[in-house]
Amino acid sequence: MDRGVGVDPVLLIAFCVYCHRKSLNGAFYPKRQVYTLSQLKLLTQPSFKKRQIVSIQVCRGLAALIVVGSHMFNVGIRYFHTNLLAVFQIGHLGVDLFFVISGVVITMVTAGKFASPRDAIAFLYHRMARIYPIYWFYSAIVLAAYLYNPLLVNASSGHHADLLRSFLLIPSRIEFLVQQAWTLSHEIWFYIVFFLLMVAVRERFVPIFLALWCAVLIALFGFRPEPGILRLLSNPISLEFIAGYVLFQIYNRGGLHPRAGKILIAASLVWLSALLFWSGHAHEFGTMWIEDSAWKQVALYGPFAFMFLLGAMELERSSGARVALPFKVLGDWSYSIYLSHMIAIGLLVRLLACLPAYVPLAFPLFLILSMPVVIAVGGLSYTWIEMPMMKFLYKRAPQSAISAPQAV
Repeated sequence: MDRGVGVDPVLLIAFCVYCHRKSLNGAFYPKRQVYTLSQLKLLTQPSFKKRQIVSIQVCRGLAALIVVGSHMFNVGIRYFHTNLLAVFQIGHLGVDLFFVISGVVITMVTAGKFASPRDAIAFLYHRMARIYPIYWFYSAIVLAAYLYNPLLVNASSGHHADLLRSFLLIPSRIEFLVQQAWTLSHEIWFYIVFFLLMVAVRERFVPIFLALWCAVLIALFGFRPEPGILRLLSNPISLEFIAGYVLFQIYNRGGLHPRAGKILIAASLVWLSALLFWSGHAHEFGTMWIEDSAWKQVALYGPFAFMFLLGAMELERSSGARVALPFKVLGDWSYSIYLSHMIAIGLLVRLLACLPAYVPLAFPLFLILSMPVVIAVGGLSYTWIEMPMMKFLYKRAPQSAISAPQAV
């Protein structure tokens, strides 16, 4: 029987052994990082088509809904004079979860790309293209409302607006047009720090620089400058981004104990229950005892965010737990939800105020409709505005092996 061109099995086995030894010695694979196959695909595929760690998306969607809940509580107090949503006062927790998620994702997508100005420029371009265009869209909507009637915007800042700083996300004493966008200033600061590290530092030295950053922030304990750039630079909230870096390093070392995911999630929920219990018992579910200090916020909200996110990621990896598609979709929509939800809630309240039976029906209708309306507006925004912008801008990105993350 004609077998065509043959391959000597002895030579084939010898070649396989040779390759295996070379890989163990680091000849074929770098020793600095160890990645799973899914993570390698995540790092190399185009940003808007790439595979993701689904649990990160789920946590991102959950964080967005927690923030929405806190603003629903504020609306309930201001317009309906009720505190039935008092439990959502702890909604600032969602912001802390967002920050830890961003630390994880930025660490993941920049792995192996340090000491490379070209990759650093591409990274910064992707991040700015991700943050600013859709933010400018919603800032323009709020600006139109402000020009029509300044009393509709920035009540807590005396209805004043610093347009240039607002559009550039430069913090000042005056709130941004999109009030919740103050968190984006912290995101931008973290991206700039990583950009500088990518330009000037080899990856193995990054932990040293982040440790020095932590030391500086701790040394500034008690220092509280006026709102502005100096407060941004000295804010301990940056520790939550660094916690995301640490979390990814733990995750990337390989699987933890098979039950670690469940244990971490359970521990995070116990921690959250304790915060809720004490807030309800001693502060009528108020959270000012936490949020009046950034250090308290990091110390009390940060551990929940760290344990919950690591637990979710480890549970997905160790047990192959599958998540229903709607939960992942909420993660995809989270940035649009975050930017648009105040506008959607404000319009809903004004529509309810026009109903003839406003007094008895308005609040029940607000409870029923607000979350679905917010999610629907976020989904439409993601589909028709955010994603087209991202695809258009990413096609014009500087050439680089680095892919743009989807987290904010």
